[in-house]
Amino acid sequence: MRVLLAEDDTDMLDVTTYALRKYGFTVTGVTDGAAALERWQRDQPDVVLLDVNLPHMSGMDVCKRIRQKSATPIIMLTAMGDEAHVVEGLESGADDYVGKPVSYRELAMRIRAILRRQGSGSDVVSPGLVAEACGVRIDLEVHEVFRAGVPVRLTRLETRILFFLVSNAGRVVPTDRLIDLVWNYDGGDGFALKTHISHIRAKLGLERGEPGYISAVQQVGYTFETTPSAR
Repeated sequence: MRVLLAEDDTDMLDVTTYALRKYGFTVTGVTDGAAALERWQRDQPDVVLLDVNLPHMSGMDVCKRIRQKSATPIIMLTAMGDEAHVVEGLESGADDYVGKPVSYRELAMRIRAILRRQGSGSDVVSPGLVAEACGVRIDLEVHEVFRAGVPVRLTRLETRILFFLVSNAGRVVPTDRLIDLVWNYDGGDGFALKTHISHIRAKLGLERGEPGYISAVQQVGYTFETTPSAR
């Protein structure tokens, strides 16, 4: 499993590279954004780890450039509690984020979970995983989403979230259960889930109260609405 790590702090780069190699990953390290983009294009790694503050090209910009061409899994490395950068990273197309100081065990777990979702590990998606309700259709095997027959471009993670909600259309999916289904590991992040669901709503273009809108049920979870409701 090949990891591209972009971190401008050389000490942090060395320590993180060493730790991930101990967990069995093949790691290529770079110290600036331009080099990260060049190595991604050349090596096509299985996953990219991006520090937010990279010289020459920020981690956010690298993420956006990769997302224009590829669904390569991306994890942003952000300062602990820096919600603004977390939201910006997810909006740029990142699949997940890990706060600094980094727990290398958690980081390795998140990388493996993403690779399983991508079909690079043991949990390969079985053929024929299709969910459909209220004119929204998701084929999880090929990561395609349609609304009223029109393709909707979602990230792979957004596609998984929508798939599990549509599969349970009309029922409330508890937040913890949805995190377990989507991220495939304990300790998933409710804040990241909330942000991704906000993006899905915007991309589907459905308004509150319309069938197909994803509603939050306070302190419980989320539901894919199947009937009109009061706005």
